[in-house]
Amino acid sequence: MDNNAMSGVTGNVVQAATIVGGVHIHATDEARSVPRQLPALARGFTGREPLLATIDEAMGNTPPDTVPVVVLSGMGGVGKTALAVSWASAAAERFPGGQLYVDLRGYGPDEPLPPGEVLGGFLRALGMAPEWMPTDTGQRASTFRSLVAGRQVLVLLDNARDAEQVRPLLPGPGSSVIVTSRSPLTGLVVTQGATPVPVDVLGTEEALALLRTLLGPQGEEEPHTVATLARHCTHLPLALRVVAGLVRSVPARPLAEVAATLIDEHRRLDSLDVGDPRTAVRTVFSWSYHRLPAHQARMFRLLGRVPGATAPKQALAALAGVSLAVADRLLEALAEAQLVTATANHRIGMHDLLRLYASELVERDDGDERFEATTRLFDHYLHGTDQADRLLTPNRFRIPLEGLPREVPSFPDQDAALAWMVAEQEVLTGLLQLEDYRLDVRSWQLAYTMRGYFFLTKDWDAWIRTHELALTATVRLKDRKAEASTRNNLSMALLERGSVEAAERHCWAALQIFDDLGDLRGAGNALGNCAWVLHRRGDHEGALEQVTRALGNYHRCGARTNAGITLRSIAIFETALGRYEIAIRHIHEAMAIFEERSSLLNMAMALNCLGETHHQSGDLRAADQAHEEAITLARAQGSAFEEARAHHGRARVAVLFGDHEQAVTEFEAALELFTRLSAFEGEEVAAELTRLRP
Repeated sequence: MDNNAMSGVTGNVVQAATIVGGVHIHATDEARSVPRQLPALARGFTGREPLLATIDEAMGNTPPDTVPVVVLSGMGGVGKTALAVSWASAAAERFPGGQLYVDLRGYGPDEPLPPGEVLGGFLRALGMAPEWMPTDTGQRASTFRSLVAGRQVLVLLDNARDAEQVRPLLPGPGSSVIVTSRSPLTGLVVTQGATPVPVDVLGTEEALALLRTLLGPQGEEEPHTVATLARHCTHLPLALRVVAGLVRSVPARPLAEVAATLIDEHRRLDSLDVGDPRTAVRTVFSWSYHRLPAHQARMFRLLGRVPGATAPKQALAALAGVSLAVADRLLEALAEAQLVTATANHRIGMHDLLRLYASELVERDDGDERFEATTRLFDHYLHGTDQADRLLTPNRFRIPLEGLPREVPSFPDQDAALAWMVAEQEVLTGLLQLEDYRLDVRSWQLAYTMRGYFFLTKDWDAWIRTHELALTATVRLKDRKAEASTRNNLSMALLERGSVEAAERHCWAALQIFDDLGDLRGAGNALGNCAWVLHRRGDHEGALEQVTRALGNYHRCGARTNAGITLRSIAIFETALGRYEIAIRHIHEAMAIFEERSSLLNMAMALNCLGETHHQSGDLRAADQAHEEAITLARAQGSAFEEARAHHGRARVAVLFGDHEQAVTEFEAALELFTRLSAFEGEEVAAELTRLRP
């Protein structure tokens, strides 16, 4: 080849052996090619204003000698690319040197692109002739930085695998970079000072707006169905776009029919598959899953067995049968892969569609291993609930529990125990809904240990639902004592909810079984509930007869706390019969037992009983004092119901004292608490408050 021959775009050329003086080389306009590589904007892109503002701020607040780098990270299908392209398109004029774009294929059916190959594409886009292209990745990187120096180029690196894939692709000062990845790319934050911008699913209004735009008039005509679609897509942009595509591909298909296919969790991921592997939600998730090492993949699959939106790391360690330290590392890796999210208080959450995907995967595992994992999780919660209940209802009769304690939490005080129960209620109730007869013993025992929590919080619906499931388990087990205990606790919930007839069936059935078994304590508990049924029906003498029998049972078996509870019930029935003096004496006897046993919730209930009895007997000041003490104690115990009851009592006293302002304040406090609990007592308070107001 002639050494003087040239090809390609070269611009000005100087050939010399010895150069004396300054030589200035200027690229031609052709050599300074201005790439415009941004993809088209996603149709219907909407919302994301706070994230767009965050990107804008990050790009504008960077020292002139550095390169602003923004990393958009989030789960597959969350809309990272659409967000990046939207911002880049709107800001294109800020980058007169051009916009470079590449899909790095970090997650997908293809192998990730090597940095050298990407740099080759960038250099060609910037006008470099192939024959002058360096072959070494490092040389290509330095040539790339030289070519874009001072040119104000935007580089959009989409779908990055890791920081090592990105680093060689970073330009020098003057240009800017947006990276999208399922990984947070923490290494870039540390070494390049990148700004991390987590991307989550759309908000409710944003999801609805996207669907309406994509569906057109049909979306405007059926707002309720659109809301159902958005909810079952859990606001994931990819899922929303797939659903819109399904509707638009068959215009005659009713929107409600599409929504119906998403209601069934077992069919939902199938419904979100239109045959294109790049848009099928299940496939998109699989690209993240299949990159996991075996031990991380196992943990991800097992998360599909957790019946709740979030769970603490201790529970997940028990589920996997590993130490807390090992579980922490595994969950951290899954969070890095955007397959789980870490929430407050060391809890781990998972997007609903990802949970369905994990559930599908775990069903392919060995059945025995699946059951063992579920058993470990159940044991964690069964024994954890028992520990919490020991603080919430310290004097309650305990039963020996099935299974082994696994990573069981410890609670410093009652507040911590109550907070744990509140946080775990969804998982606890979900465990009781697992359809596996091998878990029947654990199921009824879990319901039994939750009863004290339900009695405190007055969540009657959950109380009834869990105990109905537990009752089915006891019948299947043919365990008569367990059946009687469960029926009795269920009758208590039904009675408090106002379902007297249903409560009556269960408490009399429980009494019959306990009598057959010769169980004095159990029979005493059932007699107490039977008495309350009679009291609700207006048969106060009949109620007294039953609780007097119950009291005798408790004295014979040495159940002191139960005896105190029964004395309190006796006082209530005596008050209903107008026997105030003896009722007050019985309440004080009960309070002495509660003080002796440090049974503070029972003490708060007794104080309210005392206040109500004093009120009916005409001693209004004593009534007000008792209710005031009950408020303080109930609040300390976390009993909103007893606090509301005390406010209601004080309001009625204030009315009789003629203190209108105080009465309104107390009625409003009671109404707010009863309403929060969905308690039927709230209707009575609301009516009294209406009559009081002018």
